[in-house]
Formats: sequence, structure tokens, C-alpha cells
Amino acid sequence: MDIRPWTSQQLLCGTALDLEGLITLAALKQNLTHWQRTESHFLAAEPDALFAVVGNLKQTGTWMKSFDGFMVHDDQRGVGSAVDLLPPGRVFGTLHRETAPSGSITRRNQPQRLVEFTQPQPGGSMALRWIVEAVEGGARLHFTVELNGPGTTAFKHTVANPLFDDFAIGCARLYRLIPHVARHRVQRHVVVAGGRGFLGRRLVADLVCRGNSVVVLTRSQEADFPAAQYHWDGKHQGPWKSAFLRENYPVSLVNLAGELVDKRNTDANIDSLTASRVDSTRALADAVATLGLTLETWVQSSTTAVFGDAGERRITESSPLPTGEDALPEMTGVASAWEEAFAQAPVKAEHNYVLRTSLVFADQAPLLKSLMLLVRTGLGGPVGSGQQWVSWISLPDWLNLVRGMLGVDGVRPADGIVHAAAPNPVRNAQMMQLLRQKYSMPGLGSPAALVQFGATVLGSNPRVALTGRHVTSEVLDESGFVFENPTFESMLADIE
Repeated sequence: MDIRPWTSQQLLCGTALDLEGLITLAALKQNLTHWQRTESHFLAAEPDALFAVVGNLKQTGTWMKSFDGFMVHDDQRGVGSAVDLLPPGRVFGTLHRETAPSGSITRRNQPQRLVEFTQPQPGGSMALRWIVEAVEGGARLHFTVELNGPGTTAFKHTVANPLFDDFAIGCARLYRLIPHVARHRVQRHVVVAGGRGFLGRRLVADLVCRGNSVVVLTRSQEADFPAAQYHWDGKHQGPWKSAFLRENYPVSLVNLAGELVDKRNTDANIDSLTASRVDSTRALADAVATLGLTLETWVQSSTTAVFGDAGERRITESSPLPTGEDALPEMTGVASAWEEAFAQAPVKAEHNYVLRTSLVFADQAPLLKSLMLLVRTGLGGPVGSGQQWVSWISLPDWLNLVRGMLGVDGVRPADGIVHAAAPNPVRNAQMMQLLRQKYSMPGLGSPAALVQFGATVLGSNPRVALTGRHVTSEVLDESGFVFENPTFESMLADIE
């Protein structure tokens, strides 16, 4: 055994390594015993009127449907009031009701417009906190869940995260509970076709919370949805046409209708994808023409996948579409037919847009959920070669862009084709690396052959993952549009 004394440099290095290890262990312990998440949403309403609803926990279940609300055991609603959390579900909800002790209101501050409920947990606690902040044009509601104790990891996935489900739609329900005199109304009426998908729901919530009149065209109606719903089949005319009739309001249309694209690459599926987009576009145009309306704005959805697998090309709105073998039928074929249907339609609108949307990233986005499943299972390495370009946009930037097109607020870009794409695309390998770093996970790559096999088993299209394109927007540059999340790193920093 070498018992020679250490040099001062060795001692310093050893101490540094020990400290680094201690810091890592402390951080790990902290992550296992403490967790916090916050989501925020803007509402065009007087802050005090908003808090009058938010601060009354007896009303929470009427607008936050991710759980069944609270049972408040007295009418004071002050600090110390006993309150029971009513989680949903036959299994977990029943178990919680029978075994969990009552929680209580642990903080309530009227000047700060803050209310907090704390639920005891085994060896710890869960706090739910609402704060209404006064901002320009209205208020911003902040909802926070904070966990402490040894059960943090388990409760994070089973209880805490589900409380944020559809928070934006919950805020739209909340907006409708505020007295009319306390709302800052925007005099616009917007019809959203396909308003029940991921983007449609967030757009509807955003517009409702800003005081707009919003109507959704949908194949199946949803209970407690915070906007009027008209049933349609996306093809035939019907009573849904009356959705466009609003006196004394400028009327606009956002068409997001179309089947989900991640299907097996067969002729029948391609025909179905194309028909769902072309038929709905023609039906909307015929309805508006029959009514003799001139819309203020028509935002026609499309996709940057219209450029197929673009390799190293740098693509903007002025770039030509691919032809021949480069025009992949399930991408260029579907999207170009979609755009052509709009171009040929008898559309009368003061402003017309073809909005080619790239991959949209946000909490609860289907895309991010799929990527995080790979990361958390240790498979978050590069997909295929990893060199394919990924064009993307954050949900806040997408919403800001659509609001501008509709003239609600922000920058209205020039009419025509607009790319909803952040100015800094990333390669697939870089995207996966940033995701792994955020969640401190290693990651094995997925060779192209494995992706193709997995797609065959799951009934999806491997080209969705293996192709890419470097798409940006010269139109938004010229309009002066400012991205809230210009880089992939800044976008991930805003996601829990």
C-alpha cells in the first residue's frame, strides 16, 4: 500500500472531486424529495374580478376539470379552513377520499391575489397555489403545484402533472365565469374548423381568454367546452353554416381540419388524408360563398412537410415545391392538394393566409410526449443518421403568429404563404442531445432499420422521423415578428 503523503495539488483535486460528488448527491436528493411546476395563462379581465373566482376554492371544479374540485368545510375560505381535494377516477379518487386526511387553506392574501391549498402526503405535502398578476391588458393566472417529501417522484406522475391537463381550456372556462363588466372584450368573431385537436384547443382557449367570440366546427361535441360547437362532417353543407353569422363583428376563419398524418404509407391512407383536407376546405369556401360573406381573414392551415425530405436545402416561402421523386406523396402530395383547394376556392376575404406549420413544441404536445418516452426509456439518441433537419416552433410563438394574422394583436404579416417556423432549425441529433441534457438521461440511437420496423409494428410512417427540412420564414423577418423562443434551447427552458 502506498502511504506516501498526498501533494497539495492531489489534496485539492480530491477535495474538488468529493465536493462535486456531494453536490451531485445533494441535487439528486433534492430532486427526489422536492418538485415544482408552474403554468401561466393570460386573461383579458380585471385582476380583482378574476381573483374573486379563483380565490373561491368552492368554484375551482367548475373550471379546472382535471380534478373534481374541492369541498370547503366552512364559508370563511380563510387560512386554516379545512378543505378536501376531490381527485377524479373511480380507483384513485375513491382511494384518496377514503384514506387521505383533509387539507387546508395555508395561504390567502387578497392584495397579492394569492390562495394556496396544502394536502398532507405520507412524509410530506402537496401545495396547490394560484396567483393572479396584473399585466397590461388584463391579468395573468399562475398555477403552481409543489411537492415535498419522499413520495415526490410517485406523486409527480400520478397526481401533480395530471392537474395541468388542459389548463388553457380550464382558463377559458374561468374567463366565462367572470362578470361581463370586468372583461376587456375584443370585437371579433372567429370560426375554427378542427378546433378540438391539440393546436385547435389551445387556439380556442387563447382567443376566448382575450375576449373574442369563438365557434368551433367539430365532428363530435365535448361537454363543458368553453366555445360554441357546431357539428359537421367536414364535407357536406348543413346547419353549421350559421356559425359564420354574427352581426356587428368582423368574421374570420381558421381552418385546421384534417386527419392525423402519422399513418402507414399506403395509397388508401394517402387518399384519406388528402380528402379530409380538400373536402373540408371546399365545404368551408362554399358555405361562405353561399352566405355572401366577405371574411376579414381566412387562415388556411398547411405544413412545412410539403417540402418532403429536403436534405441540405435552405427553404423559405419563395422556395419552389419539390417535383418528381422528391415530391413524397404523403407529404408534398397531400399538402400541395390542400393548398391548391384553397387557391381554387371562391374565397372572399380581406386577408388570406396559407400557414405552413412546422413541428410545434409545448407541454402536453403529442410530439414532445413521444420524444420524452424515448428519452426516459434510454432510447433518446439520434434517430436514423441524426443529420436530418428539424424545423420547429414553440406553441406561444405559433399562437402569437395566428393572433397577428387575425388582427387580434401583434404583427400582421403580409398576405400569402407564411412559414410558422423558428429562425434556428436543429439537426435531429442536436435536438435529441438537448432533450437528454434537460432530463439528465443517456440515450441509445435508433438506426433507420429499427425505426422502419417499429413503424411497421405501430402502423405509422417511418418517413415522419427519418426525413427533415431546414425551413425558416423570410415573411416573418420582413414583418418584424419577434420570436419569444428563437432557439431550441430557449424553448426547452420554458417546458417543464
